[in-house]
Amino acid sequence: MKVLDDFDFSERRVEANEELDVVAWAENNDWLVRKLQWIGRRSAPDRLFAGYGQLLLIEMKRKGKTPSRDGKLSEGQKAEFKRFAQVGVTVHIFYTGEDAIAFLKSKMSDLLV
Repeated sequence: MKVLDDFDFSERRVEANEELDVVAWAENNDWLVRKLQWIGRRSAPDRLFAGYGQLLLIEMKRKGKTPSRDGKLSEGQKAEFKRFAQVGVTVHIFYTGEDAIAFLKSKMSDLLV
């Protein structure tokens, strides 16, 4: 059997793996991490990170092969995150665990300077 020319053999990282990498790193660096789910509502951000005097909401999305294939926010997520923005709270969206960890590190260093 011949493999098709356009078959993609690159390693797949699912959103859950990236998210769990961030959770493991954060918990090992004194962040309190909680999975979020609203009762009777949809579209909660994935995780709440509490530490270093801050509460941060993070949504992880799947990284695609191209920006147009990256995971997108659902209409419900867009509306929910807009509600947070209207009261001055940002939901931070990341496509890689590496980027989310760098963000958390920056929040730690903000207080250590």
